[in-house]
Amino acid sequence: MIKYHLAALALKGLSSCGSARNLYRKLGNRLGGRKRTVGEIPSYYIERAERNVAWSLKYGPLRAGDLVLEIGTGWVHWEALTLRLFFDFEAVLYDVWDNRQLSALKSFVRQLEGRFGQNGFLEGCAFDRARSLIRKIEGAATFEELYRILGFRYVLDPTGLMECLPRNAFRLAISAGVMEHIEAATAPQFVSNVASLLGSGGLGFHSIAIMDHLAFYDRSASPKQYLTYSESQWKFWCENKVQYINRIQRSDWLRMFANSGFSVLEERVSRTDVSGLRIHPRYQGLSREDIECTNLIVAVRKA
Repeated sequence: MIKYHLAALALKGLSSCGSARNLYRKLGNRLGGRKRTVGEIPSYYIERAERNVAWSLKYGPLRAGDLVLEIGTGWVHWEALTLRLFFDFEAVLYDVWDNRQLSALKSFVRQLEGRFGQNGFLEGCAFDRARSLIRKIEGAATFEELYRILGFRYVLDPTGLMECLPRNAFRLAISAGVMEHIEAATAPQFVSNVASLLGSGGLGFHSIAIMDHLAFYDRSASPKQYLTYSESQWKFWCENKVQYINRIQRSDWLRMFANSGFSVLEERVSRTDVSGLRIHPRYQGLSREDIECTNLIVAVRKA
């Protein structure tokens, strides 16, 4: 657990002031962008693309005139970008800070193209159309040119409140690895705000990484290591502002979706073995399914 605690200490140091947080993001984007440009695309990006296309076909294909909202669009706009290869729609790409990496985006989409048709991947989709659009994406010299090609609009809003976005306007709101970083106190309002942006019958596809992100730095730590800490212990030793996680569990997310007027169309979970973990009393009332859940993926529909 030494690496776990060292990582926690380092991240708290990088959270200490605005200049330290800016340095963290600049260095992270520079080093991470280089790695994403020359490296192999992570398998979970491929899985997300396949799942999002399949769910769009299953629960209501996107059509010209539909408006899609990608929340926390990150480095490569992956959710909206990969859907756009197969469906006509316009999109708003919403984020709280600018992490965009055009070279990484092009590398990832080229590697996605290389998977077309392999072992049934995206079978039945219009690959010729997607390839034609990928050629245009590769030729874009700037993000602004890319957005003109795709019909996208980028919105940078440090408040994270989404008050600048039109209500009842979107057909689909989609996110991946975002909601676990929303402040715990404001998470219910955040989910409610997402609901207010969707039109009647609007869809939400959300992947929420419920695992302890500090465990990425230490293989000896459990993916649910944070369940061993009280609230005060976690805030003092581990919580930070550059890689903040809210420790909200599966059943709480499902409750927030229900309270905001969503019905769950489909739920997928990943689990881990926590048999050797000493769960803090604060979490001992959780169900075994909550305690073991490391990733929650849901398709929801607004009433």
